[in-house]
Amino acid sequence: MVQHDVLQQTSMTRTLLIGVDVGGTNTDSVLVDPHRVNEANKGVISWNKSVTTNDVSDGISNGVSKLMEDAIGIDKNDITSVTIGTTHFINAVIEQDASRLEKVAILRLCGPYSREIPPFSSFPNGLRSIMEGYVGYLNGGFHVDGKSIQPVDENEVMKHVDEIKGKNISSIVINGIFSSLNPEQEIQVKEMILKVYPCAKVVMSHEVSGVGYIERENASILNASILSFSERIIGSIVDAIENRMGFHCPVFLTQNDGTVLSAHECLKFPIRTFSSGTTNSMRGASFLGNVIGKQAIVVDVGGTTADVGLLLPTGFPRESSSYCNIGSVRLNFGMPHVESIGLGGGSLVREVNGDILVGPESVGSQILTRALIFEGNEVTASDVAVAADSNLTIGDSSKVKNRFSEEFIAKFQERVKLMLEIVVDKMKTSPEDVTVIAVGGGSFIIPENLNGASKVIRPEFYGVANAIGAALGKISSEVHVIRQLNGEPKEEILEQLKQEAIEKAHEKGALVSSTKIAYISSEPIPYCDGAYEFMVKTISDIDYDVIKQKFSRSLNIRSEARSGIFKDSHVQEQAEVDLDAFDYLSYKPVINSERQWILSEIDLELLRIGTYILGCGGGGDPFPEFLSTRNLLRKGETICVVDTKDIAKYTKGTGSIGSLCSAGSPTVSNEQLKGPGMVKCVEVMKKFTGKSIDLVFPVEIGGGNGMSVFRVATSSQLNVPVIDCDLMGRAYPTHWQTIPVVNSEDGKPCYPPLVASNGNGNTIIVAETKSDYLLEKVLRASLSEIGCTVDLINPPMDEKTTTLNTIHGSLSLAWRIGRAVRIARQRSEIYKMPQRILEAFGNSGKLLFEGKIVGVERRLHKGHVWGDVLIESLDKTHVMTIPFKNENIYAKIDDKVVCSVPDLISIIDSNTGEAVGTPDYRYGLFVFVLGIAPSDKWTSTTKAIEIGGPKGFDLEDVDYKPISEYKPPLTVFDEFFSD
Repeated sequence: MVQHDVLQQTSMTRTLLIGVDVGGTNTDSVLVDPHRVNEANKGVISWNKSVTTNDVSDGISNGVSKLMEDAIGIDKNDITSVTIGTTHFINAVIEQDASRLEKVAILRLCGPYSREIPPFSSFPNGLRSIMEGYVGYLNGGFHVDGKSIQPVDENEVMKHVDEIKGKNISSIVINGIFSSLNPEQEIQVKEMILKVYPCAKVVMSHEVSGVGYIERENASILNASILSFSERIIGSIVDAIENRMGFHCPVFLTQNDGTVLSAHECLKFPIRTFSSGTTNSMRGASFLGNVIGKQAIVVDVGGTTADVGLLLPTGFPRESSSYCNIGSVRLNFGMPHVESIGLGGGSLVREVNGDILVGPESVGSQILTRALIFEGNEVTASDVAVAADSNLTIGDSSKVKNRFSEEFIAKFQERVKLMLEIVVDKMKTSPEDVTVIAVGGGSFIIPENLNGASKVIRPEFYGVANAIGAALGKISSEVHVIRQLNGEPKEEILEQLKQEAIEKAHEKGALVSSTKIAYISSEPIPYCDGAYEFMVKTISDIDYDVIKQKFSRSLNIRSEARSGIFKDSHVQEQAEVDLDAFDYLSYKPVINSERQWILSEIDLELLRIGTYILGCGGGGDPFPEFLSTRNLLRKGETICVVDTKDIAKYTKGTGSIGSLCSAGSPTVSNEQLKGPGMVKCVEVMKKFTGKSIDLVFPVEIGGGNGMSVFRVATSSQLNVPVIDCDLMGRAYPTHWQTIPVVNSEDGKPCYPPLVASNGNGNTIIVAETKSDYLLEKVLRASLSEIGCTVDLINPPMDEKTTTLNTIHGSLSLAWRIGRAVRIARQRSEIYKMPQRILEAFGNSGKLLFEGKIVGVERRLHKGHVWGDVLIESLDKTHVMTIPFKNENIYAKIDDKVVCSVPDLISIIDSNTGEAVGTPDYRYGLFVFVLGIAPSDKWTSTTKAIEIGGPKGFDLEDVDYKPISEYKPPLTVFDEFFSD
């Protein structure tokens, strides 16, 4: 297609851009003049849409050739860049295609840590079987204070490399603990490997992602596994552009955040392009719809699905939460938050009992042979849309003329309208109507009016919005590090990192005058004096006047990589439960004849969700504990939970009961995965007291600590049951904010003797102390010297003390909360999530607020992270402020306090229904806030309120006013046990 009125420039002054988006069904191409984008035609010179070919490079070259044919008078030398968006890399992972993925060897520089959560623990079985090639645990790694856990042993490295070479594996990942703090060891090991294995493709994790050991390793594995395939794809694309077509310009690929990546960079980091297709469409829609500075919803309709996302006033899509999943693998990348429904131009349309059903089945890329308006005999959404609107020039409309009754067409249109209204409503951030921009080749099926939309725009060039978004991509850069201040002002370090990020952008070809700091953060790390996590991101326009000179070199790609690439949709079967497809509504936990709850993987998933909501922002992310425990179950281990009513069956009046947890920085715990510290604590406590442990339970149910005891209770470790209780009923920042201290005689400490271990040869016994408050100070002071995270065990308790001093039914409550979240998702009731979670608490709470996080301030004081999170209401009329000390303390709307401790205050991601921990508070996240009544053991006495309430946080000016009346949870034993 040609826009003739833009062809009057002289060849000497032209700087033209080509954008190509390769989808599963169509390949879209566009030729744009960036200097004329403000004109009526948006600077579009020519465009075309074609069916994606088996040989992808053929499709690209065909599309670009057609662009040039249609653009009369355009010379190849006028083309400044060609930018490609492709789903091939992510499809290889999602489809679990063994022909495109390689075995990967992982070398962990971890010392004694992380073995309970081996690499690939969060991978689906099918993907794991394809990618897992070799795992080695090596000396190395750093503590958060910069001290080495262990030095690298070159002989050890060489031994592992010999084994990797023997398995004929060439893709290797090096993942060192806190390598983002100090990459020295990863660099050192890479150099060692390449000396003896020069053809190895070595990925250093610190170059792929930031802090978060599991997620960074996952991203590095995916990146390494797809390197060879990406080299072939990129080699094929470059071959088509440079050799077959004769262009002499740089080739870019679009990446996840809506910016571009040079082909050179993409050869090293193809994972950064995984979610570019959706982002391209949204960026193109923002440009075509003229909605910069306003929120809008984009509906991108293809052949099979409609992807719906929210455009922010910046023109970039709203991102999902701190974590995302690609092919069911958890990563710590920001991805656009998109809802997809089975509605596209190729969706099959069926009449069942008088109702019209549309999708989710689709003819997809076979539309030319299967749809009525082409050569087929199946009814698709395109067929009915063409029959309903004679102005549509798609296919042969005569083939569907008078084919459908008016009633059939009306029901079809109503069904499509309803499907879209539901998903648009889910994506809206306020009840106000919002502009909807319809793009994509199948968007002609979208009606002109939708409830909840102020207007529906289908802009010119809607069918190639994705290609336009690719062509007009910007350049980004990011610096994400942990630094010790060492007396240097934090502001000076931040300025250095800003300059580093700006220099990175300029090296990529950014226009100097356009570079903006898009995101900046500096977060103190608990218990680690002077340690901060810094992040700086920039966004820039591309300097088209210098880009040709800057990227005039050709890619150095092996000749064998320049062969054609063909689509392969082979899918590996997964022999495991799909947590997103499981029927939670009908699920019942296993309670055996002994009234023991035998935990399953489904139970662990529900506990993972529920414990974090009970954490009130603290307690650490339960995900690592979930993986660790799931690994044990998959090895055949058994974990059983018992009711507090049945404690006597196991202690017989003389036994002892242990309460355990981890203490320290959640940031550190997510990077320095647990070692043998908890088992060591139990062993040393037995030596010190002479008592064996008959039962265990968590110190706090909130966060990762709620699940931490499972790894020592298994049949291969202590082989003891876990009691359905804890000492807090939530998470608190200090060890003395527990029910035993509430019930203790004044002045008499509860917790000596206490044992703490870092799992790396350092174990501490606090044998005696004057008070639990002083014990806390001793423990926190020790943390900074032994790695900022430890496991610990309290002194053994007897049956009577345990019954009196614990919150009963804590695990049951966490399970019910997780179940409520999962059922709401199963029923597509995300909009009812607050109600469903409150029902799990017996409706003993309230929805306090809904909105977007617009500010986060953090500061470190005596080892704890103090701060405030600001949430703006959806209608922008009110702001909620929630101060926190590891956990949320109170909530106020404008100047009025509406909830405070000991009530539970939980901030929850509006998109998923899962808790947002204080380390994950960040600007732009849409959340809702719940206030929930605590156990009555926190409210029944003045002392309890003083310890767990505002005064326990030195807040004399905040009065505690109960949010609701506590209702004890129905335990799984009482509901599901039958004689």
